[in-house]
Amino acid sequence: ISKNRFGSVLKLCTLYSILFLKRRNILFRAYINFLKGYVDFVGRSTRPEYWWVWLMNHILFLPLYILIFDKEINQGPALNFTLVILVVSIYAILSLLLLLPTLALKIRRLRDGGFHWAFIFLHFVPMVGRFALLVLLAMPSKEVEIVTINRSKEVESEEATPFE
Repeated sequence: ISKNRFGSVLKLCTLYSILFLKRRNILFRAYINFLKGYVDFVGRSTRPEYWWVWLMNHILFLPLYILIFDKEINQGPALNFTLVILVVSIYAILSLLLLLPTLALKIRRLRDGGFHWAFIFLHFVPMVGRFALLVLLAMPSKEVEIVTINRSKEVESEEATPFE
């Protein structure tokens, strides 16, 4: 490899590593925010916040999927029963731990897209429900007009109290 070509490859690798580290940092920040807002059902979540968490959840569950389904698909030797119980237990614990935060994130994402939170139940419609929910979750954010009410002091003083 010539010196010039080596320098361009080195620059390309450096650029790639900077971009990868920046993306990875965004991924981890989004996941930490996801875990912090695990019971926040009233806020809003942007598309990147939702999809970074979606990606991280799939990265977390991928080794479990491989362990469970690889032996089934390839007709390899059967897994040890204790290993199966361990993998299924880890999968169940992770699923239960992430159920409430994921539900809250989906509701915030629907709200950010301008949809009612009840569209979350599309998940249970056979065949097309999950795809319809996926399309709604991929919709861009809607701008919300913030309404402020300026009440004068005269109006506030004229209001009757419940004890009169």
